[in-house]
Amino acid sequence: MTSNYRQVAGSDGKPERDAYGQPIERAPTVDHVTLRQRVTVSAGGQRVRIRLSNYYGLAPLTVSGARIALAANEASDPSAIAPASDRRLSFDGGQRSITIAPGSEVVSDPVDLHVPALSNVLVSLYFAGSARLADVHPMEQARTAWTVDGDATRAASLAHKTAATSLPGDHIYLLEGVEVEAPANTRGIVAFGDSITDGAYASAPGTTWPAVLARLAQRNGKAVAVVNAGISADELTTDQIGAPGAGMAGLKRYLRDVVDRPGVTDVVVLFGANDINRGIDAAGYPHGASVGDLIASMRMLADIAHQHHLRIYAGTVTPFAGFPGWDTPQREAVRLRFNRWLRHSGAFDGVIDFADAVKGAYTPPPLIARLSPRPAGMARVCAGDAGLHPNDRGYAVMGTLAYDVLFHVKLQPPRACH
Repeated sequence: MTSNYRQVAGSDGKPERDAYGQPIERAPTVDHVTLRQRVTVSAGGQRVRIRLSNYYGLAPLTVSGARIALAANEASDPSAIAPASDRRLSFDGGQRSITIAPGSEVVSDPVDLHVPALSNVLVSLYFAGSARLADVHPMEQARTAWTVDGDATRAASLAHKTAATSLPGDHIYLLEGVEVEAPANTRGIVAFGDSITDGAYASAPGTTWPAVLARLAQRNGKAVAVVNAGISADELTTDQIGAPGAGMAGLKRYLRDVVDRPGVTDVVVLFGANDINRGIDAAGYPHGASVGDLIASMRMLADIAHQHHLRIYAGTVTPFAGFPGWDTPQREAVRLRFNRWLRHSGAFDGVIDFADAVKGAYTPPPLIARLSPRPAGMARVCAGDAGLHPNDRGYAVMGTLAYDVLFHVKLQPPRACH
């Protein structure tokens, strides 16, 4: 999760700014509405609960009612539930409503519900009064949220009900997780990173590399749950000042988003590109983090993981030489030195060489075209944009490689990048 706010506009239509020149932003507020959200569960089980967050909230947040159900699997209506699977959720041993203190999370009481692996579930939350939705994941690859007037938590569909607000439908609000009671031998893998883990330019939620990893594990009979803890634009070493939607630094959210999650056994870390491009330098300016800062940060993640008896795998930073504005020799030098350390430091339980897997023929910008030797770039056939983020083909390559390293096998992706 991260926090997401809307800019406050003045009477002239321009954003209001604080004393430091930063735009004033506030969390969106809803009142007397139902919020229904659709998410995918990687591991199956017979009991389920949800986790709600007001971690970034500045005031108590009251949820007046909550329900969970399996999706009806109607492509024409993703808000539809399977009525026979509809369950009321309670809190604190049977309470229908819950008030979440600022800076806190709550977990519902578990309910009996057969949830198949890789199935879609719908969580419906009703707010009888005013509620400020400060906690949100701001980028999904499909419509995931619907808000309608009144208490519609039991409605079979929200497709034809009155929309209560203009909240973006490709966000996830308050819902920190859907947790399934899985067998004790289930391997819990958290994919921890930025937009490449989040799935920028993926065509659907099921085509991100963590989703590919989860699908391969289920297909091959592995007892595995995969959590995608990627946040687009996030950095490992520092917060992005003035961009709350980018989330706090990976170092700060590591315990909450990875280590403290129930059932976690492994973490795959893929960070560094945003830090190299605009991390804080030695003078305190956002001109790019140093190799030393990146190495120290990754070593800290490895040490913490091992202290908590978790396995940790490092992903190498994928090439970005073809992406305009990022393609400088200085940034490429930092990427190469950082990746060299990741591969050879011995600090991790394994290294997933994403950088090598997605490199290939690309169209270099003029400055890069003059360099000899030419730096590696993301293969054109695996790039979703000009060479920073993968497309579905690239994510399939990455997810297959992650599966191979974590499970010591040698599967091949449907189509390689080079």
